Amino acid sequence: MDKNHTTFENFQLLEERLISSSSYLFFYENAFSKIKLIREIISNQPLPVLYVDLDFLFSGYIKSNLLEISNLTLFSTLESKINEILPKIFKKLALEPHLVIFDSINGLYNTLSNDADSGRLVNSILMLLVRNVSFSNSILIISALAGKKEDDWILPNGRQILENQEIKKFTISDRSKIIFEK
Repeated sequence: MDKNHTTFENFQLLEERLISSSSYLFFYENAFSKIKLIREIISNQPLPVLYVDLDFLFSGYIKSNLLEISNLTLFSTLESKINEILPKIFKKLALEPHLVIFDSINGLYNTLSNDADSGRLVNSILMLLVRNVSFSNSILIISALAGKKEDDWILPNGRQILENQEIKKFTISDRSKIIFEK
């Protein structure tokens, strides 16, 4: 993973903005840069980490020992269904604050693709996570491979990401720059 090490030019500004009881949408164009940024966030964070990996890239790095992270609880839909994972996360959040990384909205849509009402279900799950994080003094990062079309964030499947004023947004672009939305 260190072969093509990426240095994020304004990482310190991002780190200062990651505060308890807050949620963040993290838009990316390159999955490997996303993983490098998440690794950097985790390594600088004192909170235990709950990582929900729905695109399986992060899990691959962990299982192949390319990434070693202490104090990490890794969840994936290869081992459990999403409706089994969420109660485990909420139970842990009730006991102590965590850094929760939900990777990714795209993977959640793929997981729920057979559900006729998947859009509503995805939004409900994300809002439930946001609420639980705010009550538990935790931090939530939700990642999404998405692009901006006019003023809206759109997933590759054409679905629009519902925006919420409680969720702050940042984008990684040019593989090393973090851009914050106001």
